Amino acid sequence: MSEDAKSPGPRTRNIIENQLFRRQRSLKLEALQRQRTLDSNDGVEGLDADTEPFDKTHIVIIFTEKAKLRHCQDVEKIIQEFGIQTTLEIVGKTEKYLYLSASVDTLLRLADAAELEKMTTTNSMQKFNHGCISDFLLPGMGKEQILRYCEIPVLIKDVIQDGIKSYVQKGYIEDMFPLHDILYLERFNWNLKRTKLPIEDIRNYFGSSIGLYFGFIEFYTKALIFPSLFGILQYVLDLNISMVCSFYVVWTTIFLELWKRKCAGYSYRWGTIEMSSLDKPRSAYTGQLKPDPITGKMTLHYPMRYTYLQMYCISYPVVLGCVVAAGWFALYQFQIEAEVLADFGPDSWLLYVPVIVQSVLIAIFSWAYEKLATFLTNLENHRTRSQYDRHRVNKLMLFEIVNNFFSQFYIAFVLQDLRQLKYQLMMQLLVFQLLCIAQEIGIPLLAVLRQKYVEFRHREVAEEKLRSISDLPRYEQSFYESGLDEYHSTYEDYLQVCIQFGFVVLFAAVAPFAAIGALLNNVFAVHIDMWKLCNIFKRPFARRAKNIGAWQLAFELLSVMSLLSNCGLLFLQPNVKDFFSHWLPSVPDLSFVIFEHLLLGLKFLIHKVIHERPRWVRIGLLKADFETSQALKQLKKFKADANKMA
Repeated sequence: MSEDAKSPGPRTRNIIENQLFRRQRSLKLEALQRQRTLDSNDGVEGLDADTEPFDKTHIVIIFTEKAKLRHCQDVEKIIQEFGIQTTLEIVGKTEKYLYLSASVDTLLRLADAAELEKMTTTNSMQKFNHGCISDFLLPGMGKEQILRYCEIPVLIKDVIQDGIKSYVQKGYIEDMFPLHDILYLERFNWNLKRTKLPIEDIRNYFGSSIGLYFGFIEFYTKALIFPSLFGILQYVLDLNISMVCSFYVVWTTIFLELWKRKCAGYSYRWGTIEMSSLDKPRSAYTGQLKPDPITGKMTLHYPMRYTYLQMYCISYPVVLGCVVAAGWFALYQFQIEAEVLADFGPDSWLLYVPVIVQSVLIAIFSWAYEKLATFLTNLENHRTRSQYDRHRVNKLMLFEIVNNFFSQFYIAFVLQDLRQLKYQLMMQLLVFQLLCIAQEIGIPLLAVLRQKYVEFRHREVAEEKLRSISDLPRYEQSFYESGLDEYHSTYEDYLQVCIQFGFVVLFAAVAPFAAIGALLNNVFAVHIDMWKLCNIFKRPFARRAKNIGAWQLAFELLSVMSLLSNCGLLFLQPNVKDFFSHWLPSVPDLSFVIFEHLLLGLKFLIHKVIHERPRWVRIGLLKADFETSQALKQLKKFKADANKMA
């Protein structure tokens, strides 16, 4: 530990010390020893799992310097009322920790109250029932294995957050986060022999929202193999643009439809396929407590008319203004290029400057607009996380499409200069990929470069602190992980993939190698994303998700736009214009409409042929409904018999 950490002061924010700590301390050995203890306890006859607590800290609460001892003890008492086990450590004036854990029985009761869906012995997904635990014990499974790693911290957080909310608002609680499991993180190390990502392990540790992101990026990266090979053939054989249009219509449609099926399989196994807008509200949702019309419980309610007023009277007019400004900026760039061309000639290297500057400014505008869209969506006060994400993504995609692709559409269909279109597209794609690589690799590279310096600053814990610490490895892990950045959501990752998808498909007729660049980028980016999630960020609380939400619609929108843009490029070809002008001299543009509608019909046909849910998922859902109805009949029959006997 550094000398600064020994004296009262702000907690260190150095992420490198966390990495050094994991290598130099004996956390892994400690975890292994604990695992051996648990394994030996499992083999002891007569062990009561209901009363045996987890020897593991699930959540750490850190108090601010403002919090007094009585405030810490009050929070501890509130949490203990929910059956959560606590350990309070006052290390110093600026270091106060409250460690939370729970017994298996407590966690299972919380899972029952949360209505988590679990696989039953009949191979159907049902809401967990603490009174019928045997129905959820699959062969070779113990009670402690019913819940996943990602579910335990969320269950504890959800049950205590209302009780301690006032202490957070008053500034007594600085942070609350789950600790990383050092042993489990070993599963995510880069392994060259591994041919696919451990999606199930990712979901079990980080939750279904992050699990679906990595499942999607893996599926998308594998799907890019086909347009990469086609791009090579397109370049070598100089394929007709009509073939390019047809290929990308078929590829994008099949890719998105097959992903729906893949996603349905994930969400069914993970118990999230039947999530709806009636799910529990997000933590930032505000409103008045009123009886729920379905359950009768007291829940927060906010009039939807106020949300709609905010959306249509404030949010979308602001979004429209930003979209118009982004379009004007894209047009202004062409004026600058014209002035540079007039002053310095067509061979000057200065002609590259406007495009490069525009590409960099596009990234800056995207960052600023993301903050604005988040602010506007917060004001709308949407109830669930899925609703919130959907409306935020809708605002973002309107802006991002204009911000990133308006200049290409202007060059293609107003200036009708395919040579300049290819140059503009490849320059923007190159700068976009370089910025993504800099963002993905910059922080890890900085960590490696500063590692040697940190080794000299690392010191052991001061002797006076050791007397107030009951578990040194737990304290050190909590201390270092509290300095890591918080992981907010997968939004930035999805946005990068979505923009990349647009570069690949929107003007594929003039950019055959865009798919190859995207493929190579994703192969490395997905492992960097996983490394950052495990090492640079705090472990996030898991979020439930049944699909990728509004991003699915964003990809489908780009798919339709690619059909129109590539068909437009086809009919800009002189030979195509001459051909249709000869056969349809009165209405030559009608041929474009016919060809475009044929491709749309092909897209619609593929959409209808491929069902969005696999047959085994549909059977599983129907089986669950049947078992639920049978159980309800048995319950009614039991009540009727009881009334007769009374």
